[in-house]
Amino acid sequence: MFTFFTEIVRRDVVDRHGRWVGRPYDFMARLEEVYPRVTALVIAKGLIKKRYYVIPWKDVHQSGGDIHLKVPIESLQAVDSYRAPDTATLRRSVLDQQVVDTFNRKLVRVNDLHFLRVDDDLRLAHVDIGLRGLVRRLGWQRPIDGVVHLFNRHARYLNDEGLISWKYVQPLSIQSATGQIQLTVEMERLRQIPPSDVSSMLMELDPYQRAALIRTLDVQSQVDIITELELKWQKDLIEELDSQTLLRLFERMPADEATDLLAELSKRDSDRILGMLSTKKARELTELMMHESDSAGGLMTTEYISLRGGMTVGQAIDHIRSVEIRKAETIHTAYVVDDGGKLIGSVSFRKLLLEPMEVRIEDVMQTMPPSVNVKESVKEVAYEMDKYNLFTIPAVDEEGVLEGIITIDDVMHVAVAEAWGKRTGL
Repeated sequence: MFTFFTEIVRRDVVDRHGRWVGRPYDFMARLEEVYPRVTALVIAKGLIKKRYYVIPWKDVHQSGGDIHLKVPIESLQAVDSYRAPDTATLRRSVLDQQVVDTFNRKLVRVNDLHFLRVDDDLRLAHVDIGLRGLVRRLGWQRPIDGVVHLFNRHARYLNDEGLISWKYVQPLSIQSATGQIQLTVEMERLRQIPPSDVSSMLMELDPYQRAALIRTLDVQSQVDIITELELKWQKDLIEELDSQTLLRLFERMPADEATDLLAELSKRDSDRILGMLSTKKARELTELMMHESDSAGGLMTTEYISLRGGMTVGQAIDHIRSVEIRKAETIHTAYVVDDGGKLIGSVSFRKLLLEPMEVRIEDVMQTMPPSVNVKESVKEVAYEMDKYNLFTIPAVDEEGVLEGIITIDDVMHVAVAEAWGKRTGL
């Protein structure tokens, strides 16, 4: 049998002798369960200064319309607060809160709770995010349902339940002590949502909640999500983050993304962040910031895979696996350089996997691969990538030294932003 939170809190609670105790106010449950079982009933007493009875669910019996306690009212002890550090309360932690719908990949607000009742066992089965759930909370469901049915009995309001199974729900409750969002179901569910969808959800939270959610995630998830945001939102978000989070974030961010973000900050803030980073990372970002933002140098990243022509295919694969792959933004193509760092060739990973292990790289690489000068415009970069159907293109200086690579997503980002600006007149 299913029942709603709104319906349960309107029932009477009586003790073992049938004496009226009050009405349900809240329920305690362990939200980490697939379908959380209610562990305690909370009854509120008083209008202005509330006090609470917290009754273990083993002392509760559900019969008909009323809730019967297995203990007398004299055994109940009122307390000023009923919050427990290791147990969530459904009214305060879930009801009226924003949660992540991991199935439909969006942020929603909970209007009511839907329970499954089996004998004396009560479990949270769904959250109600629909308009009808809100109407039910206000106590207007019967008249509103009647009016809607009178005009259109097939109305979406009547037929769409608005229920989401609890197993697809990720509550977002902020711990005041740590400033972090407490994720109360498996973190793996949140990781399965594409970063672009999570970034869209972030924009629906207030600034404090955004920072709290980001702090909760592992550093790679932080990078994946933040780099999906527009620069303006990235800037607003990092202003809410502490120094340790910023340090981990910028150390792992792709160099081109980190450079773009630093350029949006004030000189004081960018210098502060650069000062926290490792010497190698700080030098890399500083060099990239010297290029014009609308040039090839401004688009490129210095995180690419480089090889030497004298390597065998086997040595190259081992080198990529043990050294290069950890720092590369893309692993589609490796670039071959000489002792002076000049670009002399390129080789795709598909080709590496198909060639015999003992063959030398210089014998299988593409010589004189297409490239652009670091000073060339974004338009020229896009033209070259389109002309040769490339996912990445190397950027070199006047001497032919490989400075970095440009990926197709960075070119597309600029092109889309420019096209959208022309379309909207911005």
